[in-house]
Amino acid sequence: MIAAFSPFLAWRYFVQRRINWLSTAGVMFAVWAMLLVDSVFTGFVSSIRQDVANSSPHLLVTDLPHDTDYQVLQPVIEAVEGVASSAPRLRHYGLLQPLRAPQTINRSGSSQIDFDHARSGFALLLGVDPARELATGNLRDWLARESPFGTGSSPLQGNRLEQYPFADVDERQFGFFGLPGAVDWAARKRAGLPIEPDVTDHRSNTPGVLFGYERALRLPWLRHGDPMELVCVSFTEAGGKVTLHTHPSRVAFAGCYATGHRGFDEPTVLLPIETLRTMLGADAADPDSVALVTDVAVRVRESVGPDALPALQRRLRDAVQKALGGKTCSVLDWREQNPVMLGAIASEQAMMQFVLFVVMIVAATVIFATLHLMVVQKTRDIGILASLGGSPRSIGAVFLGNGFAVAAIGTVLGVALGVVSVRFLNPVNEWLYATCGLELFPRALFDLSGIPVRLEPSWIASVAIGAMLLSLFVAWLPARKAARLHPVQALSHE
Repeated sequence: MIAAFSPFLAWRYFVQRRINWLSTAGVMFAVWAMLLVDSVFTGFVSSIRQDVANSSPHLLVTDLPHDTDYQVLQPVIEAVEGVASSAPRLRHYGLLQPLRAPQTINRSGSSQIDFDHARSGFALLLGVDPARELATGNLRDWLARESPFGTGSSPLQGNRLEQYPFADVDERQFGFFGLPGAVDWAARKRAGLPIEPDVTDHRSNTPGVLFGYERALRLPWLRHGDPMELVCVSFTEAGGKVTLHTHPSRVAFAGCYATGHRGFDEPTVLLPIETLRTMLGADAADPDSVALVTDVAVRVRESVGPDALPALQRRLRDAVQKALGGKTCSVLDWREQNPVMLGAIASEQAMMQFVLFVVMIVAATVIFATLHLMVVQKTRDIGILASLGGSPRSIGAVFLGNGFAVAAIGTVLGVALGVVSVRFLNPVNEWLYATCGLELFPRALFDLSGIPVRLEPSWIASVAIGAMLLSLFVAWLPARKAARLHPVQALSHE
């Protein structure tokens, strides 16, 4: 049984020795940092994962053989139980160049434009069927999404950039991302191209391309409807000789899209799949050509849950491989489509949590050093308590209780400060930006209108319990030493 003097002395030592306040502050800071930093990082990770998922179809049939025909695969894919719809996709690389070169480029020497793929014209071309993408993918969200920078710095200001107005064009125009006639007429006039005298007589027949917001913002010369030259290349081999073929085409800048996933938006340019097929020699007007695809986006029925998704992937892969005559392919979910991005943020989150654990270890070390020093300084007091009948358990409880007070008060204050900091983090950030022009997290760098925070109750409980247990463990070590001191040796300590 612990004597009544143990809690009294523990509290007295805690109050009178100011170094204990330092230990309490260390625990408080460690708990606060673990809650605040993890909540911000978890918010960023959740936001990134959501954007990555938004940029990816439910399932993607990929690694298809060369010259795969979508018309052969479509009925096979959509006959698989659990599949709602599919959409063809064609990936290639190309170069885009405005017909009128921007006047801001320095032609005298190298500059940042030489190292910036978004401004140099290099693009990952993604040919899509707009109508099927609306039913299968997230194209509607991509075209309807607001600017990630918020109203105050929207790139839509001045009508320099616009989202593609798919609601303002007819079905025929939407099939090739065609522009409204007035927009195309004005852009052709700016570029010095032939136009009808009357704008009402003009009808656009130029296929359009869609840039991600991130790419378009870095092209200050770009205007809605600007005509551009698109060039891509292909290779053929005959008799051991490889021949390079260039495929030019005239397109127009039809507007912007935004998935929120910078890794997708910056390099990727959307264009009608028939335009890209024609450039690569698979013209739909040719009866011998195929509906060329490199991937097929698949939308899963809502009744298919996450647990049933792997089985659907296997069924879909088996059906497609059978249709391909035994040739292999892959069927990937949205996580498997982005392994590098998701793996990187998972590793960063694990490293961040390790660093925060080290901060807690440092705080615990301060507690250990403080109590160990107290035991050395209070050795004679320990001898007196033992000679008066204090049991080793009661003597150890004095120092363990001191450590408990440090841990409990520091943890409570840290949790309270962490919750308040997370609650008011965005208002403080907005106030700093409005009054001082400073930002805790630059919104332009992260493409966010605010700091994403996500403080989970399970994490609060884990941090609080972990801080208490670790603090009590390091307090138990010097308390154990104090309980084992021999009374005679303690009284004779100098």
